[in-house]
Amino acid sequence: MTKDTPGRERTVRERGTYAQHGDDPTLKSYLSSLFFLLSVPGLIGVAMVGYWQGLYAYSAVVPVFAGLLVASLVVVFALMHVAT
Repeated sequence: MTKDTPGRERTVRERGTYAQHGDDPTLKSYLSSLFFLLSVPGLIGVAMVGYWQGLYAYSAVVPVFAGLLVASLVVVFALMHVAT
């Protein structure tokens, strides 16, 4: 659909929160981007905190991170499946 169709001007908040068009960002797209940006650094931090707390040896940090990453992706894909 072309963008030649006249419509009222909306604020940035209205465009993002109440998207009515395929090109408009939605709250879900913002949350997806936030997860994409923060998941790896956050999971690395969680894995390191577990090591610092003495829950496992230093050699287990990478496998713990990998497990957390896979688990978070499973949860996110399940949420996406339910939400759409």
